[in-house]
Amino acid sequence: MKPLNMGAILLAFYRSFFVFLTYALILQSMYLCSKFISTFSAKGRVSLHASFWFCALMTLWCHVKCLIKNPGVLTGVPQKTGEGIDDLQGHDDMCVKCNLLKEKRSHHCSVCNRCIIKMDHHCIWINGCVGQHNQKFFILLNFYTLLMCTNCGFIVMYKLISCVRTNPRLNTDRMCIHSKTDLFLILVNTFGSLLFGVFSFVMLIDQYVAIRTNTTGIEYLKNQRREMRPFRESLLDVFGQPFGCLWYEGD
Repeated sequence: MKPLNMGAILLAFYRSFFVFLTYALILQSMYLCSKFISTFSAKGRVSLHASFWFCALMTLWCHVKCLIKNPGVLTGVPQKTGEGIDDLQGHDDMCVKCNLLKEKRSHHCSVCNRCIIKMDHHCIWINGCVGQHNQKFFILLNFYTLLMCTNCGFIVMYKLISCVRTNPRLNTDRMCIHSKTDLFLILVNTFGSLLFGVFSFVMLIDQYVAIRTNTTGIEYLKNQRREMRPFRESLLDVFGQPFGCLWYEGD
């Protein structure tokens, strides 16, 4: 029996940790925001529930799509063996790590240890690379995460303001938030909403620039400039279809 590879186990735990952390933060937001919304007036309750749950479910859906969608792993390209490798050593189109001929705009990910077509970057939050086939869902993930964080921030702040107005002196025995668990979750939710909200906004700007300039993150770091294309053409290349009622769908 082969001995356990502790390095591989720790790496797998590290790579899975951020995925589980993402779902933990989303679930606690669902619990806290739903609980707070249920205490609001009936007039605003329906619209807040609809807005929050739509953003939350779309965030989960996009994250799952990012996890299961093939980012564009280089496969099906004949491997070079024997004398073929010797002939291609040092060739720009040969990946010496994968032992494969690289397609145009493909790059080797040192974390995944695979070549990814049109690789943008490796993202720890989806435990994989952002590439040609999942860039769309990564953009949507950041878009709905930003909306969800905005919803969470508004709901929590509205609840806290209501509590202060009801109990100006904030007497602990009369506060509208009695549970210490809820107080802890408020802190977690506030920090998480700020962190992921800012991060998602920055990533959306980054992806907008990438689409506008027709350049991936890897190509930008390597100072590889691509030929400029019309923005609409680059956008359709990422999303695969014009915006419409089914614009969020994909294979």
